[in-house]
Amino acid sequence: MEIRDRLGLALRLAVSVALVAWILRRTPFHEVGAAFRSADLRFVLLALGLQLFDTFASVRRWRLLIRAQGGEAPFPGLVRAYFIGIFFNNLLPSTIGGDTVRVVHTSRSGVGRAKALAVIFVDRFLGLLALMLFAVLGVLASGRLTARLPSLLAWVMGGAAVLGLAAGLLFLTTAGPARHLNFQGKWDVLARAFGWSLLLQTSVVLGGWCLAHALHAPIPLPYFFLIVPLALIVMMLPVSINAIGVRENVWAFFFAAFGVPAALGVAVAWLSYGLVLLQALIGGAIYASGRLPSSRVREGVAV
Repeated sequence: MEIRDRLGLALRLAVSVALVAWILRRTPFHEVGAAFRSADLRFVLLALGLQLFDTFASVRRWRLLIRAQGGEAPFPGLVRAYFIGIFFNNLLPSTIGGDTVRVVHTSRSGVGRAKALAVIFVDRFLGLLALMLFAVLGVLASGRLTARLPSLLAWVMGGAAVLGLAAGLLFLTTAGPARHLNFQGKWDVLARAFGWSLLLQTSVVLGGWCLAHALHAPIPLPYFFLIVPLALIVMMLPVSINAIGVRENVWAFFFAAFGVPAALGVAVAWLSYGLVLLQALIGGAIYASGRLPSSRVREGVAV
């Protein structure tokens, strides 16, 4: 690991520790504990089931983009690679992220490294577009939150405009960086991939609501189409390790904005991260077992 990478890791670790310390000082732990003790396990299990659908939708979108670039990969192998990526993202103190794992696996599907990078980039970008669409619809419908945060509408609409411009430059032009993506004109593929993104993000939002409902947070479902996308977008900022500290503060902030105790927001954040770590453990078990995903193509058939 280079010195710059070590400094970056140390800085993110420091931010994580500072944010966790901040939220711990302001959170009454007896309320968090009470929320966990009174949790409705039916909705926790429902959230877990939705996470399994998230995996299915993510892998379907990934495989669709691989095929659009002329590659082929078996669905089970992509599922294993997806879980291994979650493991690398969350349980290894390494500069090798889950996207790196997916790029390597994609490149072995017969598309090469350049197209593999394009596949993972477009995969991520379409997911972010779907999140931003939900955030726009949510902020337009959530007068209560925008009344407390008058600048929120401007920030969300500004972000949507930037993403819309980026989408036009990436998919409507053939000059500059866009020429390396090789997705220009493939509207059927992009439409289907974006459809999977909408289904995926809908499931993610429903999962967030299920966890909040399991802990008896009195926030109606429609508001989660704003809360969850904005929380995920903020958590994407590379300011801490695996969004530790950011996750707790963001959920506590949004819950407080709706008049719900911040402790419930922290409890939802920890419960959500616990389910993510469960997936990471599955990925770690797959990785440790040596049953690495295969992407070999023999006589036109992925094996």
